Amino acid sequence: MPSFLPDLALGAVVRLLNRLADRETWAQATLRPFAGRSAQLEAAPFALTLAIDGDGRFATGSGAPDVTIAIDAARLPAALLDPQAMMRNVRLSGDAEFAQALSQVLQRLRPEPEEELARVVGDAAAVRIVGFLRSALAQAREGGARLAGHAANYLVAENAILARGSEVERFAREVHALRDAVERLDKRLAVLQGRRPA
Repeated sequence: MPSFLPDLALGAVVRLLNRLADRETWAQATLRPFAGRSAQLEAAPFALTLAIDGDGRFATGSGAPDVTIAIDAARLPAALLDPQAMMRNVRLSGDAEFAQALSQVLQRLRPEPEEELARVVGDAAAVRIVGFLRSALAQAREGGARLAGHAANYLVAENAILARGSEVERFAREVHALRDAVERLDKRLAVLQGRRPA
């Protein structure tokens, strides 16, 4: 990968985050007390270091980060339409107070993809493109859920590799009943053996 690509990506992320934060005055007020601190966002194999400037805006960062936020890379495409999707199942390490403030800001920033895309392709095309992407994402989720359901049904009912939950519970009850019966039989045998003449 060319060496300028990470810098280009970081610049694009900083511009996008600042554009979103400029619409929300609370975001800059939340980050202003953390001026001079930096956070590293990791979504393997990529890592971006963001800093907070004196105005509570994002800037490019370098050096050792105060906070590391590891994000599930599989959630990045969904984050374009739903930023909260990106912040699910994250791992945070470092300055807890700064991590909490940064996490709060990143979760609450609301991108408006139609507005951003309209600058490039126009209003009508932007609405159609974003609508198509949302529909495709919803269909992919629905298809994945349907595929998982069919696979589970096949493994439980048709191929019988897995057992149903009710069958496992019934088996466990039967095992407990058998264990209790063996213990009772063992006690009866002990009593009978004790009565026999030596």
